[in-house]
Amino acid sequence: MKRITHCRACGSGALSAAFTLDDAELNSGRTSVISRAKARPAEFVICDPSKDVHACGLVQNAFAGGDVRRRAAPSAAFRTVRSSLRSLATEGLELISGRDCAALDIGCSDGTLLSFYPRWVDRFGVDPCEDVDQIGDWAWTAKTTFPSADLDRAFAGKKFDLITASSVLEEIDEPRAFFARIKSLLTEDGVLALETRNLSMVLTRTAGEAFVGVAAVYSIAVLERILRDCELKIFRGALTEKEGGSIRLFITHAEAADYDFDPWYERLAQLWDEENALSLRARAPYQAFQHRANEAQAAFRAMMADIAERGERAHLLGADAGAQMLCAWAGKHAKAIEAAIAPGEFDEGARLAPGGPSLIAETHSRALEPDYIIGRPALKREILERWRDPILRGARIIFATPHPYVVHAGNFAAEFGKSLSGADGAGGAENLRAILSAAGGLRLVVDRAGRKSA
Repeated sequence: MKRITHCRACGSGALSAAFTLDDAELNSGRTSVISRAKARPAEFVICDPSKDVHACGLVQNAFAGGDVRRRAAPSAAFRTVRSSLRSLATEGLELISGRDCAALDIGCSDGTLLSFYPRWVDRFGVDPCEDVDQIGDWAWTAKTTFPSADLDRAFAGKKFDLITASSVLEEIDEPRAFFARIKSLLTEDGVLALETRNLSMVLTRTAGEAFVGVAAVYSIAVLERILRDCELKIFRGALTEKEGGSIRLFITHAEAADYDFDPWYERLAQLWDEENALSLRARAPYQAFQHRANEAQAAFRAMMADIAERGERAHLLGADAGAQMLCAWAGKHAKAIEAAIAPGEFDEGARLAPGGPSLIAETHSRALEPDYIIGRPALKREILERWRDPILRGARIIFATPHPYVVHAGNFAAEFGKSLSGADGAGGAENLRAILSAAGGLRLVVDRAGRKSA
């Protein structure tokens, strides 16, 4: 990996340290089965407006050229994700006036989003992962990255009425090239439906896993800046629950007036005002986030130490970068993690990381009846529904963020109710004020220099 010297979005060299998540990533270099992968920190920098008036404020990974990122689960693996993709496809199609159209899904995975379109839509999908091979002849697909010269030759000037990209932008190292190519592929009144992790939401929810394995996490202000420079504009947007806190934006050409609608712009203005109130261009929010993340990590490690001391077994739900972070957070007590439950296909003998827990299917995990399941807050409702019977029989579910807690038979009803209402930050939230309220409001912390941060 190589440390970046300029911003991925605007090219400014004014990069300042934002925060560091200790023991957040596992080295995937070759090592023996008995030698456990070493944990390393995840460092993020901010394109600092206090050093350069032209800096955009993007919060991004301090390194580039790391491991090739891939989705560890097909899009159809979780109902939560399927529901999000369905609504993204439906809302995007509603804007196209019901005419015959061509739709392109960037990061199509196993084609779940494309499958929600009616038959009269010409479907196109692009994704470098193996899951794209599962898509049948009902859609045109390419197993490659976007943008690429191969795609340019394949499309040969073709235009698309609707382009979707869900949970893709955060993996892109060159966002300007990404949006510029999309603009060239859109028809005159074409729409880009974009869903990506939202900086405000993941910070306020202390969602450390949202920063692992990504190139950058975007605020509305940064997205607006990049899109404006690419002669695109946002005309509609809303917060969503995907990946623990995302924003869904609908984008078109800057000169297009087809989608100008005052209520949509008023909603965008509200989101913008709420984001500005968090002062994301200053260092304070990131210092506070790092402080809370360190507290969560220490509490989770202590919890895993108790589990290991009692000789109990835990299974980790997931096989992606977020699951690797939780395994790294456990430190030497990760030996209590017997296996990682992989929702997608995997090779026999595969492991979460070199020397880490073996990958197993959910059916195998249920048969083994572990004492604990370590889950992801972004999937809390679905996890509690799918594992209800084991919980009532004595199994327990651990959620490590925003602060570690355990769901068991005694508090299952209360915690499931919270997941339905969004009262714990893992359910629906209409705006950032609701998220802050659910998280207990702002907290003051003091750094080593004695400065206070929200």
